[in-house]
Amino acid sequence: MTSLASRAEVVKLARELQVAPEDLGFLLDSDPVALRRLRRGMYRALDEPYRPMFERLARVSGYLPNSLAVTIATRFFGPMLCGMVASSLSPDRAVDLIGHVSVEFLADVAPYVDPDAATPIVQRFDTDILVPVLRELLRRKDYVTLARFIVATSDEQLLAVLPYIDSGEDLLMVAFNAELDTVADRFEFVLADLDDDRIRDLLRAGYEKDLFTEALTFLALLDDQTLVRVAEVTAGMDADLLAYIVTSAARENAWAELIPIAAAMPPEQLDKFLELDVWTEEYLTAAAAAAEQDGRFEELLRRVTEAGARLD
Repeated sequence: MTSLASRAEVVKLARELQVAPEDLGFLLDSDPVALRRLRRGMYRALDEPYRPMFERLARVSGYLPNSLAVTIATRFFGPMLCGMVASSLSPDRAVDLIGHVSVEFLADVAPYVDPDAATPIVQRFDTDILVPVLRELLRRKDYVTLARFIVATSDEQLLAVLPYIDSGEDLLMVAFNAELDTVADRFEFVLADLDDDRIRDLLRAGYEKDLFTEALTFLALLDDQTLVRVAEVTAGMDADLLAYIVTSAARENAWAELIPIAAAMPPEQLDKFLELDVWTEEYLTAAAAAAEQDGRFEELLRRVTEAGARLD
């Protein structure tokens, strides 16, 4: 069975291999943790033989005036090599150079910077550097790099740049492309700062752009308090959107991801959700099986079972 998490990992692996995600469709049924290990291991294996050269180039750049170092790098090295070398720069050196680099070239370089090395570098940047690069990456719809960018920021930086991600579609796609072992923590922080209207905008974008399965990928990872808040907002949306959520879960066989959100709805709203005409016996059976397998949602299982009995 293909999971949403596996699909996200295939998208990121395709990015590393510079192929279309469709070319890796045979991996969609794989364990997402195994796919993540494969992707990270492949990156390290490809990078390791050349790392000494990158480190030497980084040291040599320190002997040149900043403007000259940047001119040579941008004119002769290109974005890929510059990104590889940037991973070996100290945060202080990176900050010294950044003011001499155009926003467009920074956005070109960003996909090639080692995500682990990016965090201490990004956290040294002021908002007046972060925001233009973020806007350029948003313009390019480079969600994989944006996800790395957002995860690397400090809490203060994240709050400063969040208002510039004003599209619900962009926020959903950034979350979908983030590392699943970090997305819950960072987007927990993001959603806690969003007001109900922005959460509604996010849900509406999922509906209008057919991206709700992307939302399910990370919503199911939220802690109970934040999930309850999101579930309450979700339950208050119109019937068409709620019906779409059910059909999206059915299409992607994402009942395991939908169950925690449904279970967090207030009882009266959950009953209304389960009374939607979109529910079929097949859907309710699949939802009940997911709830039973999870083991945490006995009350939801009871209500889903009752909803199924009403259809008989």
